[in-house]
Amino acid sequence: MKLKYISIYLFASVTLLGLSSCNDFLDKYPEEELSDASFWKTPTDAEMFVADIYRRVMPGDGNGDIDGDINSDNAVHGIKWAAGNVSKGVYDPSNFGWSGDYGAIRACNKLFENIDNIPDYNETEKKKVIGEGKFLRAFLYFGLIQNYGDVPYIDKTLDISELEGITRTDYKEVYKKVMEDFDYAIANLPEQWPADKYGRITKGAALAMKARAALYFKDYQVAADASKAVIDSKQYELFDAEGTGKYAELFWESQEACSEAILVRQFKAPEKTNYIIGWGCFPTKGWGGINPTQSLVDAFECIDGAPITSSPLYNGTEPFSNRDPRLEVCVLHDGEVMYGETIKVAPLKSSGNTGIGQHNDATATGYYNQKYLDPSIDPQGAGWDMGKDWHVIRFAEVLLTYAEAKNELSGPDASVYEAVNRVRTRAGMPPLQNTNATLPTFAADQETLRQRIRNEWRVEFAMEGSKRMWDIRRWGIAKEVLNAPFYGLKYKMSADGTSCELYVGEPVKLAGSRYEDHNYLMPIPQTEIDLNPSLTQNPGY
Repeated sequence: MKLKYISIYLFASVTLLGLSSCNDFLDKYPEEELSDASFWKTPTDAEMFVADIYRRVMPGDGNGDIDGDINSDNAVHGIKWAAGNVSKGVYDPSNFGWSGDYGAIRACNKLFENIDNIPDYNETEKKKVIGEGKFLRAFLYFGLIQNYGDVPYIDKTLDISELEGITRTDYKEVYKKVMEDFDYAIANLPEQWPADKYGRITKGAALAMKARAALYFKDYQVAADASKAVIDSKQYELFDAEGTGKYAELFWESQEACSEAILVRQFKAPEKTNYIIGWGCFPTKGWGGINPTQSLVDAFECIDGAPITSSPLYNGTEPFSNRDPRLEVCVLHDGEVMYGETIKVAPLKSSGNTGIGQHNDATATGYYNQKYLDPSIDPQGAGWDMGKDWHVIRFAEVLLTYAEAKNELSGPDASVYEAVNRVRTRAGMPPLQNTNATLPTFAADQETLRQRIRNEWRVEFAMEGSKRMWDIRRWGIAKEVLNAPFYGLKYKMSADGTSCELYVGEPVKLAGSRYEDHNYLMPIPQTEIDLNPSLTQNPGY
């Protein structure tokens, strides 16, 4: 079901709100906008208004953050694409913006200020709409303090004259306000909406996002409690929880409304404007823009639960054999057949090569992304687009959030193992345990289990946007991870260019990064500082 709730009101809400693209501080609406007195008349008006905030925060077109992993050690851009600015540490105050977030925040504040003017509005229904707005405002402010640290906290609509002199609020105070908004949403949103309103924010989504924010800021008790509330609600379950080998289908269009989906960014059919295939698919079916690194490939354990560095099952000449099944779901490699084409990444000069250096969309690492490639959707027939909803939060994140937060609070206990092992079991991997030290899955102390949980985050959510980037930042290891060399496959080609062989165990070194301590925060956009000199710049920019 595709965005029925939002799409019903899209044209009307765009017209009523007079939306435009603005670079001014707080993304101000035009002065000629429809007056509040003439708009806030019926409950439908409020629903139209909040529907447009949804559209602004989670628009139904674009690429769904499919290329977010290039800002981590999981992936690099293909040969013809620029490197990820975040991972390279090359952002400056001129190339990162925030005005769109503040424009949506202003809309949330306008909703709160005007909704009580609507007569005869059922109190329960009104609180649901306010709860949606509170969630969206919290979601936006959480993203802002993740990116910038201290930011202006605005909880009312401001006139132009009031914008001058706005200063940054300590991120810890903003975080408290974020938690308050999430708590209101949790208290007033339903656990489920009717089928014709699929996609609207639920109590479970508010709890899960609260848990994500708390985990990021190391508020472990809050993260554990919120994630446990989602688990205990029994509203969600892992897709293919028993591990029958259907994990790949979780990322296909046929399963977009499955039991694992907690919060999704919806992409509408028949337009199918989610550009996942175009960005990530191999040439000639796509642009080959997202190339997994050797580091990511090596992070997937062997099926005995041991890393490749210690497992007797690992064979360097057949590196994809006996591996975590999620590796094949995530990474497309030489010799695989996809969409009727055999993937060839060796640098041959002969025709038919899709790989390193022989095509404008070639892979830089020897690998392509495979996650989200639905075999039932031909990329060329679909125009490289698809209608698959993008997972903003899925239940696996909640389980790993609980496992990490509980382990950080008090070390391993039965509930930690249960949570992380539900994710591993679904993937077809053996459970972590603390009873048999002879097995490679033994993880009895806090630090060992911490590292295993961190690796589980990496392999479970690889190629799913910016999750890895945020993980290494909240763990404080971004500088270490991103400044290490990035590697891909290395081949030796014959003199005539007609044959080659893989250098087993000798990867090719790719371009490095220069990530510094100040890169943990983004620069405040220079245009905003120029408009309001009371805004100070983050250190290092």
